[in-house]
Amino acid sequence: MKKLVLIFLLFCSFVNAQSLVELRGYLQKGENSEEVSKTLISKSKNAYDTTKKPIYMAFYAVGNFFMAKHASNPLNKYSYFNKGKKLLEDAIKKEPNNIEIRLMRLISQEKTPSFLGYNKNIEADRNFIIKNYKNSDDENLVKFIKNYLKI
Repeated sequence: MKKLVLIFLLFCSFVNAQSLVELRGYLQKGENSEEVSKTLISKSKNAYDTTKKPIYMAFYAVGNFFMAKHASNPLNKYSYFNKGKKLLEDAIKKEPNNIEIRLMRLISQEKTPSFLGYNKNIEADRNFIIKNYKNSDDENLVKFIKNYLKI
């Protein structure tokens, strides 16, 4: 019985890692593709509804930011933006020490037009990430952080 539980736990962690890799792929392409943005929203929302893990809420948030970019109607743009902002801030409240979530907020705030006023955490997030990225076991994430922050 113990072996069965161990196998199940290993399988769950493998599936979790696979879904993060998949969502990161959508994250890299979603800014330039409405279809990929919709896929990111769908898959991350399903993952969050299933697991309740804030990391998936953060991916869902970024998908909404991307859709704000792709929407043509200004009201839809603003609606997607506000939804993304709320979701991302909720994810950070639930897991304030998650480097990847803080990185998503840093990038989102750096890319958001300043007139929207979503730029208050850039310096704090950047400092937090620089201070803590070396503690991550995720080599791909560490590599991305080094490339993005040029460190």
